[in-house]
Amino acid sequence: MRGVTVAALLLASAQAPLGSTLIAVALPSIGDGIETDLVLVTSLLVTGYLVVNVVCQGPAGKISDLVGHARILWAGISLYVIGAACGLVAQDVGLLLMSRITMALAGALVVPATLALLRLHVPAECRGRVFGLFGATMGLAAAGGPALGGEIVNLLGWRAIFLANLPFLALAAILLRTFPIPQPVTFRRHTAAQLARSIDFAGVGLLALALSLLILSSKSEGFTLAITLIATLAAGITFIAWEAKTIIPVFDPRLFALPAFAAGTTIIALQNFAMYGLLFELPQFFSLFRHAAPREVGYMLFVMMIGMVIAAPIGGQLTDRIGSRFAALLGFIPLFVGVLMLWRLASFTAPGDAVHALLLFGVGMGLSSAPAQSAAMSAVNPERAGMAAGASSTMRYLGGIVSILVLGAVLGSDSTVSFLRHDIMIRLFTAAVLLSVLAAFRLPGKPSAAAISR
Repeated sequence: MRGVTVAALLLASAQAPLGSTLIAVALPSIGDGIETDLVLVTSLLVTGYLVVNVVCQGPAGKISDLVGHARILWAGISLYVIGAACGLVAQDVGLLLMSRITMALAGALVVPATLALLRLHVPAECRGRVFGLFGATMGLAAAGGPALGGEIVNLLGWRAIFLANLPFLALAAILLRTFPIPQPVTFRRHTAAQLARSIDFAGVGLLALALSLLILSSKSEGFTLAITLIATLAAGITFIAWEAKTIIPVFDPRLFALPAFAAGTTIIALQNFAMYGLLFELPQFFSLFRHAAPREVGYMLFVMMIGMVIAAPIGGQLTDRIGSRFAALLGFIPLFVGVLMLWRLASFTAPGDAVHALLLFGVGMGLSSAPAQSAAMSAVNPERAGMAAGASSTMRYLGGIVSILVLGAVLGSDSTVSFLRHDIMIRLFTAAVLLSVLAAFRLPGKPSAAAISR
């Protein structure tokens, strides 16, 4: 696969995390513009987007295995355009919600299709580098969303938020037309009825129920909290039990019997738990306790992304040379040191004090994400690349959702929140990093010649 084609695929897939965070700074303006309560707008447009995105990853991966990954990729790009058009003309929360759901569906189609295409068409000896770039691109898009969104709202107003993805998608589409994706595999045509029979609708419904209950529990307290947590656990267990016995699972738990896949996706979820948590916690801390300007906070977070972008290709090269296990363990050194430095958060007087810690954290993420993603996708057979990509992507977004929910539960909405609560979150992020280290020991070592030839 040409490098230009890989770049186009990464650019298209980056629109999913960009869309999830881009709207954050525009929510107050949207609420004022359509005269709707900010809490309702946030719940529908942010939480709804994340739930739809996560729930649809698995089915999208399964369908792409059946009809062709490139076709699903183009379908996702088209849905992005439709979703943007709905948001641009929306006059009420209903059409805005339709816009966000459409864009979430688009992301759910594009990301697994991209992962599957990279798995199928990138040679094994180069796969680490490419998946390292994939992880860095997704992280950069997520972190860059609020900064880009803020500039767009200031210059053009909140409606322009829905046009932000289009230049990137247009460039990706032009590149993919100019340098088309190789098609060594012939996919047979399926009717709508055949595709419908291949989708595990019961599994989709159970996953949606479990996620919705999880989100509801984060907004509950007392007896209601206990009931919703029990219901969430019951729905989650039922979902896993159903997926284990059905012949057409939307999220096949049997993939986790593969040690490399289980370890790789676990690392991805835990790293996203820590990264998304920091992206949302640190702005609150420096805004509330240090009265820092948004621009200062933005530059501080951008340093973390710079570390990821610089280190990701290096992590990929290390993966290709010394294997996923040792490359990941090397990456965890700066990652762990960076998160330990944040234990002194209460003593930081300005965003600049956190720069060195976040730079190390970003470098560690870049070095360790490539071996995790490469190991997970290389562990599965090519004919199941789409399903594996959907499961991997689901774990990625699930880590982010859980992080945001835990952050909301620990910090709450009280403006008098104490330093202690922020310290609790930093310790939770540290625990996630330590669990990632343990998972890394289950990654494969240096690949054999036979493995490289696959």
